[in-house]
Amino acid sequence: MCHKRQSSLLSNKRSDRLKVMEADGKGRIRIIYWTGAVMLLLLLIMLCWSLFSSRSWPQEQAFYSSSGLPALQLPEQRTDLPDEAQLHPGMSEQEERQAAPSGNGAENDTDTDAPSNKPVQLPPVFPGQTDMKRDGEGGIEVPLVMIDPGHQRKGNNEPEPVGPDTNETKPKVSSGTMGVRTKKPEYVLNLEVSERLKDELTARGIRVAMTRETHEVNLSNKQRAELGNDARASLVVRIHADGDASPKTRGLSVLYPSRAVPATKAVAEKSFQAAAFVLEQLQLATGSSNRGLAARTDLSGFNWSKVPVILVELGFMTNPEEDVQLSEPDYQLKLAKGIAEGIDRFLKTGGE
Repeated sequence: MCHKRQSSLLSNKRSDRLKVMEADGKGRIRIIYWTGAVMLLLLLIMLCWSLFSSRSWPQEQAFYSSSGLPALQLPEQRTDLPDEAQLHPGMSEQEERQAAPSGNGAENDTDTDAPSNKPVQLPPVFPGQTDMKRDGEGGIEVPLVMIDPGHQRKGNNEPEPVGPDTNETKPKVSSGTMGVRTKKPEYVLNLEVSERLKDELTARGIRVAMTRETHEVNLSNKQRAELGNDARASLVVRIHADGDASPKTRGLSVLYPSRAVPATKAVAEKSFQAAAFVLEQLQLATGSSNRGLAARTDLSGFNWSKVPVILVELGFMTNPEEDVQLSEPDYQLKLAKGIAEGIDRFLKTGGE
């Protein structure tokens, strides 16, 4: 009798174990099923996003491809670039913070210095010449490139319209960011590279004008654009350096005016072409990381321009290694040569 009871208990235990194992098996199957379903859903989402992205901004991609340059990622509005009002490290929204910068180097990195009350003195566009100049009697027109070294020693926080199509205003100009390791102000770096660029372009037979050749100026971003317009420049090249809250961020980029802004629609395509040439040659000359091209709607220096215009971000002064590199004469020469080569190629394709 005892033997039968023991056998029955053993049988019940085996049955219970089988039931537990069966339940565990069904549980594992459910987990595998739902994991597969989630992965399939994620793949479908990624596929849809890829298809959507490939259709974005066909005009820019088509135009860039026609230039014969290798394809680059060309977003209409790069999302990692902060609004112009945030701009550099050292800024709190619209006022310069004393801490490390945290934005891009374009235009109005507002300055805490009081604006100068002196009347604005616009520098001459070109010694004794503001119109296009011909190379000899009946010769071809020699293109003029206007170089705009970004920022100045003292910022001017007085408001000016961002463009002719909007009532939005922003500070006229600022002194820019500062090197986290070199402690060099951005406006100094910008002029150093601009002077090297001027020499490179002049050596190629290209006429050059500068919006400033000293730090002691009071020129708003709108006025800088008007200098290029008055000179009928074939291209305006704005030289800036970048900044970010993270010291790890680095790399050069080139900005250009967006077709979405009515005021710049007429010059957007040529500006885009020039930006593509310059970015390609900059990367070849320096070997530095490339953050790509970006169209901007919010830069006063773009929106008031009636001639092709680009803005070169040389690198991040908030990155310790890149900050030091940007001040090295040999690297500055590489930057100047790369920009000059890109400009030269643009002009030879009909940019003038």
